[in-house]
Formats: sequence, C-alpha cells, structure tokens
Amino acid sequence: MTPAALAPQAGDATSLGLPRLCAGFAAIHAAHAVLALFLADVAYRPVLITLDGVCAVVFALLAFLASTRRLPGWRRETVAAVVPIVAAAAAATRTGLLDAYWPAAELILAAAAACVVTAKHWFWSVIGAVGALWAGCLVTAVIRGGFGLEQASIWLHIGLLVAAAGGLATAIRRARTSSAVALVQANRQLLEHTVRDPLTGVANRKGLELIARPMIDLARRQGHAVHCLVVDVDTLRGINEEHGVREGDEVLLAVAEALKVATRTTDVVARWGGDEFALLGPGTGTSPLEMERRIRAHLSTVLTLPRGAWQGRVSAGSATLVPWDGDDLEGLLQRAEQDLALRRSLKRRAAARLQDEELDPAPSGSAPDPAAGSSGPASGSGPAPTIG
Repeated sequence: MTPAALAPQAGDATSLGLPRLCAGFAAIHAAHAVLALFLADVAYRPVLITLDGVCAVVFALLAFLASTRRLPGWRRETVAAVVPIVAAAAAATRTGLLDAYWPAAELILAAAAACVVTAKHWFWSVIGAVGALWAGCLVTAVIRGGFGLEQASIWLHIGLLVAAAGGLATAIRRARTSSAVALVQANRQLLEHTVRDPLTGVANRKGLELIARPMIDLARRQGHAVHCLVVDVDTLRGINEEHGVREGDEVLLAVAEALKVATRTTDVVARWGGDEFALLGPGTGTSPLEMERRIRAHLSTVLTLPRGAWQGRVSAGSATLVPWDGDDLEGLLQRAEQDLALRRSLKRRAAARLQDEELDPAPSGSAPDPAAGSSGPASGSGPAPTIG
C-alpha cells in the first residue's frame, strides 16, 4: 500500500459533509417558503415562495444525490461551494424584497458552511461571495433611506457576525487541514517503519518482498535476468560481546552505507537478518568478490572501530534468476545463501591450510635424521669414499 492510498483524499470531508449541508439548507428554505404563505400584505409573496421552494427542492435533490454517492467525485467540491453561495444570494434577495434585516442572518450560516469546502480557491470564493452579498444588502438599505443609528447598529452586528462566522470557518478549515497533514505524515512514517529497517534505513524483509515481485515480473516480460547478492557481516556477534551492541550497530550502519555506495540506483538493498543484507536488482549484477572488495574499501575510510576488533571483513554469495527460470525471491535468496556458505567454507579451508603451512614448514632437500638407521657410512660398513 502506498502513502497516497493511506492519505485522506481532499474530497473525503466534502463527501461526508455535503449531504448534511444540502439537507440543512433545504430545511431552512422550506421553512421560509411555509412562513411566506402566512405573511400578510406582502406584494412579493409569490416571488418569495417560488424562490424558497425552488431552493428547497434543489437542495433536497442534491442532498439525495450526495448521500447515495451519485454525484461524481470531481463535482462534489463544486456543489459544496455553490450551495452556500446560492443560499446567501437567496437571503440577500429576501432582505431586499422585504426591506428588513433579519433575513440577512442567513448570511452567517452561509459563511459558517464554508468550512465544509476543502479546496482553498473554493473556500475563499464562498467567503468573498458572502461578504460581497452583505455589502450589497447594506448599500441597498442605505439607498432606500431610513438608515438611522439603530439600523446601522443592526447591520454592523450582522457584519460582525458574518466576519466571525468566516473566521470560525477559516479556523475549522485550518485545524482540519493540519489534522489531515498530521495524519498523512503519521501514515507515511508508519509505512516507512513497516517497509524499512529502523536502524540502517534500508528496506527490510517486507520492503524487499514488495519490490521483488514486480521487479521479477518486469524482467521476465522484457527477457532480462535478476541478480541477488547476500552479504553477511563476519564476526558481528564477537563485536557485540566484546565492544557492546552500539559498536555492532555502527558496523551495520557502515556496511549498509557501503552497500548503497557500491550498488546502482536500480538495485534494492535490504537488511534480511541480524547481520545479513540482501541486494536485488535487474541484470547479472556484481560478482561477490568485487562486492566484498568494494565494501572493504569503503569501510577502510569510514569505520571508526579499531582494526584489532574487526578487520572490515564480509562474505558474499550470489545467484541469478534467468527469464525462463520459474523461481521466486525465496528460491533466489536460498541459492544465494548456498553460494555464500560455499564461499565461506572455501575461505576457511584456505585459511586453515595457510596456517598449517606457517606452523609446520617442510622445505625440500632437508638432511635425514641421524638416528633413522645405522647402515650408512657412519656405521663403518660398505666401501669407503674415494677422495681425489
């Protein structure tokens, strides 16, 4: 699973809040339509009933489509932005027709509803539209006259409430965005921990297994080989026992860094066991002897462990998976470990033979032991040597 699959999508919050948003505004406009039926001496009653009735029906339909997942994903954020703008426009129209300020209170709800919108450009479009509609209502009230101190106070309070609702929506959006970012980072860190070795930073068993299958499948389709190298750190247990686990960790970190330096960008380095690393990559790869040489060369320049404690020796074994081979990662690693065991055995035999030769030299032409027998010239038997 990739981090993108774990991360919350931008439209998830909109998908969850859109049905409730539409249903809420549908209920508000249905109540306005019913209220308009009982308003006496209102010349604009048909207009108000039609306006609120149409808005209620449209919002209810959108709520049904959103709740049943029949709205395409790319339209949900657009609908979530359009709904509060339309509701704010209807409130401004109602305010102008009735020449009253109380319908403008719906602008506060429209501004607060903007917190449902996730896209930044839509969010500020909703806030800007609500602010512009409030300003339009205020200008209309001023033009019509009768704008006294009491009316100015009322409109000022409405404006402050609209601004407070917009600020609340902004705070909610920022808090939700920061929570979503924190969740994405936590999921990414969790994923990194599940596929990477926490000590060395290279892939772990799970990470190598996730990469191995598509790499092998691609190589088979293209007719290429896949190589595998197993590298074992010699005498790591002795280092842990004599110098402590921290020094052993330093050795593992140095070997992992040496492997990353000695490999190609297409190769994958993983920690397969406690002191064992695995390398997987396309092609035939590097020979075990060359890989050992590269690792030793890198360790000679960076390792701080005393030479008497560890000489920077590693053992490597390799295996190659040809396109017509039906083996998988497990079989490939098993063959590489067998090659590693064989090479290590040959190293031990060669070292033992060299040690025996140093302890028991047998030069040619050495003098015989005087006590070996008495039939030589020294015993007095046989012809005497002729001089001259």
